[in-house]
Amino acid sequence: MRIPTKAAAILTLAVLAPAVWSAPALAGPALAGPALAADHDSRVTWSVVPADAAGPDGRRVVDLELAPGERATEHVAVTNHSADEVTFALSANDGYLTERGSFDMRPSAVEPVDGGAWITVPDEVVVGPGETEVVPVEVAVPEGALPGDHPAGVAASVRSGGEMQVESRVGVRMNLRVPGEVVAALDAELLGVSFTHGPSLFEPGSLVMRYAVVNGGSVALDTTARVGAHSRFGGPDASAPQGEALEVLPGGRREVSVEVPGVWPLGPFGVEAVISAVVVDGAGRLAGGAGGAGEAGEADDVPAPADVTLTDTAWALPLLHVLVLLALVLAGWAARRALRARRARLDRLIERARAEGRAEVLAGRG
Repeated sequence: MRIPTKAAAILTLAVLAPAVWSAPALAGPALAGPALAADHDSRVTWSVVPADAAGPDGRRVVDLELAPGERATEHVAVTNHSADEVTFALSANDGYLTERGSFDMRPSAVEPVDGGAWITVPDEVVVGPGETEVVPVEVAVPEGALPGDHPAGVAASVRSGGEMQVESRVGVRMNLRVPGEVVAALDAELLGVSFTHGPSLFEPGSLVMRYAVVNGGSVALDTTARVGAHSRFGGPDASAPQGEALEVLPGGRREVSVEVPGVWPLGPFGVEAVISAVVVDGAGRLAGGAGGAGEAGEADDVPAPADVTLTDTAWALPLLHVLVLLALVLAGWAARRALRARRARLDRLIERARAEGRAEVLAGRG
């Protein structure tokens, strides 16, 4: 998971999931993973999970619904899996989804403007080797907060390095929802369709449809798509297998590529994608964990947005087949021409032999 880089050269590396990590921090953008603090002789590994006042409570994410003006106290448990005592910096910020669909937080140096601004945590927590500390998380929804979802996160981090500092974070996703009149709005944008030939002339190829899903509403959506291809010349139709639900946060945009296998190169195909979405309640997001769709159904009080249909025409041309056929035709033409030339040369030799025979006969008579 990549985190935006602060202009003042503080690089962040974050994972918002209840996992334990251990790997060297890098002085540049890197995949999210474990972290090694430069001022320690041993690896610093830690985990952060939702908790109650007594300790971890088994949740994977925090789902909280509060009306404007309401407050609540949640908890997270920070566990130090290292051999040394570690001081972890604590922070809260707005949440978002990366290009790969993983949930992440804005860098701690960036001021939160949404749900992250409603959360207050201590500046730091000191955790002994092999110990767990429970940290209170205060959530206060301001008056006038707009109804809908306001994703955020809480992270524990360590920094390493000198001038070029690296902040390594592990955190917990917090799904904050303000009840009221919310809007579920779905839109989509076609990005293109392409055809790829099969591995051999006797196997079908595939169409790839690329599109972007846009959430223009105020609640998170889980989107699915039915993608199929219909031959204009009466060839066999094809369809893509049903994929997993794709989460799109309010104001978010996700690009998707769907492969439709079993397409024979028989000319133009009409390609259609029907994109549907449901609003999943807090229990559904909790079941799905960080960055994933849950198993619960659609929220009862929020109607699903209307389906969006994208259509296009893709040309699945039998170019390889035509080239092979052309090569065979050229080879046949060349063989036939060579045979004709051979026959013509043989006819000339025969005619020359006949002429020489006639000349010998006439010379004998003379």
